[in-house]
Amino acid sequence: MLKHRIATGVAVCTAVFGTLFFLPAWTHLVLLLAVFALAHAEWAAMVRRSGFRHESLATWICGAAFLLATAAESPTAAWLIPRSPSFAARMDVSELVLALTPAVLLVLGVLRRRVDGALQSFALSYAGFWYVSVLLSFVVRMAFDFPVYPGNATNYTGRILLLAFIVMVKMSDIGAYAAGRIWGRHKLIPAVSPAKTVEGLVGGYVLSLVSGFVLWAVFQWGFGDGRLGQMDFPFVHAVALPLLLTTTGVLGDLSESLVKRSVGVKDSSSRFPGMGGVLDILDSLLFSAPFMYAYVVFFVK
Repeated sequence: MLKHRIATGVAVCTAVFGTLFFLPAWTHLVLLLAVFALAHAEWAAMVRRSGFRHESLATWICGAAFLLATAAESPTAAWLIPRSPSFAARMDVSELVLALTPAVLLVLGVLRRRVDGALQSFALSYAGFWYVSVLLSFVVRMAFDFPVYPGNATNYTGRILLLAFIVMVKMSDIGAYAAGRIWGRHKLIPAVSPAKTVEGLVGGYVLSLVSGFVLWAVFQWGFGDGRLGQMDFPFVHAVALPLLLTTTGVLGDLSESLVKRSVGVKDSSSRFPGMGGVLDILDSLLFSAPFMYAYVVFFVK
């Protein structure tokens, strides 16, 4: 079990790092859409297991459209898709998709002419759209929220930011897992996740803080300017971000555990040996992404 977990983790990390720094930006979007499709399928399977209908096609189309619109409206794509001042002043397409998705789901319920379970199906379908697409869109924003340099030269700020985000969140996950297995005695919220312990939570905070310090040291001395791409990365961020992301990551992990426990499954799928499904890998990242993006917008950029 542990060796499968390590092997899967190494393979996923290699794929992410290789895509971020050795492939063009459009491949990042392709990877994110593939991740979205797999995560969406896992959510739909859990909803169907609960006995309710899931509007899979509609939420897939709306979710993919939302992610594509978010990327298309980003500064990275500005050179590819010029926007007139009049268009920029109106509602973005992503906001329109966000507003219309619940309407589409409700209309589908009307057209099916089935009252029993209609509200539950609508709520679960829209919850999947929010959980998979809306939260994942903040990963898109982190990756594409920086304009390309003159001559369409690559701007690595978003890529470095996304890598730092993944490192801090996943180091927290690793710290929690290791400390929980070695020292775990006191259950955190056993009714939701029997394996989570207070000692594991402390271990998550510690290892995430260590990763924050290492990142700060790399940006401070490794690159010689103390900057994360175009952004300043002082020591206060190396402390505040790990504390924030560990907290949100644990809440994300517990939230997915709540969903899985409510439908009677241990993992969202068995796609990745030792880790479960895509949602099991993403749970802490998805919940933390909007908080990371908000922190960057208000305190870093």
